Amino acid sequence: MTMKLHGSRRTFALGFTLVLATLLGAFAFRSAAQDYNKGALLFALSTDGEARCARTGRNAPRVYQTKEFGVALRQFWDNEQTYLSIVFPDGRVFSPGAAGMLDGVIDMPPNFPWVATTSNGGDFYAPFMASAKWPRGCYELTALGGSSNRLASGFFVLDSLPMGPLNSGRAELNIEDNTTGDPSGLHGTTVNLHGRGFVGQEYISIWITAPDGTVIDYPMQLTSDVGSFASSFTFDSRFQTGRYSFTALGQSSGYQVIDTFDLAARNTAPNSYALLVVNWKQPAQNIQGGEFEITGQFFLPLEPVVVWLTLPDNSVRTLPDQYTNVYGEFFTDIFFDERLPTGTYKFTAKGVNSGRTVISNDVAVLQPGDPVINTSPPLGEPGPIVDDNNTFGAGEGGAIEGPGLPPNDPPALEPYTDLEPLRP
Repeated sequence: MTMKLHGSRRTFALGFTLVLATLLGAFAFRSAAQDYNKGALLFALSTDGEARCARTGRNAPRVYQTKEFGVALRQFWDNEQTYLSIVFPDGRVFSPGAAGMLDGVIDMPPNFPWVATTSNGGDFYAPFMASAKWPRGCYELTALGGSSNRLASGFFVLDSLPMGPLNSGRAELNIEDNTTGDPSGLHGTTVNLHGRGFVGQEYISIWITAPDGTVIDYPMQLTSDVGSFASSFTFDSRFQTGRYSFTALGQSSGYQVIDTFDLAARNTAPNSYALLVVNWKQPAQNIQGGEFEITGQFFLPLEPVVVWLTLPDNSVRTLPDQYTNVYGEFFTDIFFDERLPTGTYKFTAKGVNSGRTVISNDVAVLQPGDPVINTSPPLGEPGPIVDDNNTFGAGEGGAIEGPGLPPNDPPALEPYTDLEPLRP
C-alpha cells in the first residue's frame, strides 16, 4: 500500500460514531471475487436492484440519493481497525465522515480517517446514507486492514431518486439571466427566479440540481398574496459548467415545476509576454497526493499576482496571492490532495498592478492516487495547499503587502455552505 506523499501528514485513527439503522431485508450483492480463498472482501448492499458501472463494465448495486445502503467486510483479521474510504466517479477520495459534510460546490471538508473495528470473525457491517450532495455515477468503496494490510474494494452506482408525476397545477417557474433574459449565461451572471400560480402566502421549497446530479440547497421562499415569488443569486466561478435544473415545490398546494439554466465559463485571454510554467516536482508524480511547482516570469518587480486554477469541470479555485521578486519572478509549490478530482487542469496568473495575464502552456493531468484515507489531513484552508513560495522568503526580494484580489476576478476560496439569494 503506498503511503501519502505529503511530509506533514502523520498516521492516526479517528473513529466516528455510527447511527445504527434497521437491518436491510433483501440484499443486492455484487463483488469481483466471491471465492473465500481470494482474500478480504467488501460488499455494497442495496435493495434498489443493479445498474451498469462505467468503471468496471459490469453491474453493481444501485443506490439512490438520500437512501440507505450497507457496507459489509469479510475475511479481515479479528478485531482489527480497518480504514473505510469512498472513491467518487470523478476520482475524488473521501472518508465516510468527510463525504457526509460535502456542500455540493466546494466539497473540501477535512478528510479525517473513518475507522471500523471488525468482529472476532474478521467481519464488519454498517448502514450509510447516500447524500444528495454526491454526484451520479459509479463509486468504489475501499477498506484497508490496519494490521493485516489487506485491501478490499467493491462498487455501487448512485442515481437520482426517481420522481413521480409532477402536479404543476397552474404554477410556472422561469429562470433567466438578469441582464439578457436568456436561460443561459456565463460565470458571474446573476440569475432571476420567478414563480407564479402557487397558492397565496405559501412556502416554496427550491433546490438546484447541478449537471453532475449533485443537489444544491436554496433558501425557502414565501409567495405573495397572489401566489408569486421572485429571488436571485449569482453563479460565481466556483460552480461547474453545464445545465442546471431548478425545482420549486409548493408546501401547501403540492404544485411542482422545473426550469433549466445553462452555465458556461468566461474566456480569459492572455495579453502579455509574461510566462507561466507548471512542473511536477521530483520524483515526478502527477497523482493525487503529489506536489507541483508553478513559476512565473516577466511580471512587474515586487508585484502581487493572482493565480487561479480551472478544474476539469470548468469550476475555478483561487490560490493564495503570490508576490514577485525584484526581477518580476515568483514560484509556488502546490500540494494536490485526494479531495480534488482527476483530469485536466489549467492555471492562470494575472498581475494586480500590471494587468498582465498569462495562461500556462503546460496542462496538468491529475491521475488517481491512494484510494484509502488512513492519515490525518494537513492543516490549512479548504483548497490546494501552498507548501512553499518566494513570498515566504525563499526567493530574492522577499514579500510585500499587496491589495489582494483585484475586482471581478475569481473569489477567494472558502467553504460554500449556503446559497444566499440577492435581493433587489
